[in-house]
Amino acid sequence: MNFGQALDSALIQNYRTFKGRACRAEYFYFLLFSLGLTILVSIIGGIVSVAGMDVEYLASLSEEQAAEYLLESENFVYLKWVGIIISLILFLPSLSVTVRRLQDLDISFYWAFPYFITSVIALIISLDPFAEMAQRLGGAVNLVSVIYILIFLRKGTYGKNRFGDNPLENSSQDTY
Repeated sequence: MNFGQALDSALIQNYRTFKGRACRAEYFYFLLFSLGLTILVSIIGGIVSVAGMDVEYLASLSEEQAAEYLLESENFVYLKWVGIIISLILFLPSLSVTVRRLQDLDISFYWAFPYFITSVIALIISLDPFAEMAQRLGGAVNLVSVIYILIFLRKGTYGKNRFGDNPLENSSQDTY
């Protein structure tokens, strides 16, 4: 499965399908796409946001005042909401591909519950990322994400398992 096929499967064909299995390529290409989209939007938004700022005034502020000034500016608030909207759009496909990836490993879909909870927490954190509790919960979100990524590095079960046929056996291309 190549990048285009993986995105077609994760974002168009199976974005709300929780039955069946998803191979490693589908999961990791979707993860790469999500990360790349987030970075691209952040870079473009950051450039647009900073372009209209008064640099001399910003240089006269202390570090804390400058951070507060930047984060409360209209452009950065707009950028925050664009990020939240993108997260909400990708939430269902992300949950779906995670459940199907777990099932490819012959793991019950109930193990997607920690992923679901941490995804909701990440969305809540994005509303006020500098709150004290947000910083603490952010570490837990990152830890759960790393654990899932490490688990998903394993190959799926060969042949048919209790969740369906091997997705790699149905395709004409081998993904390793």
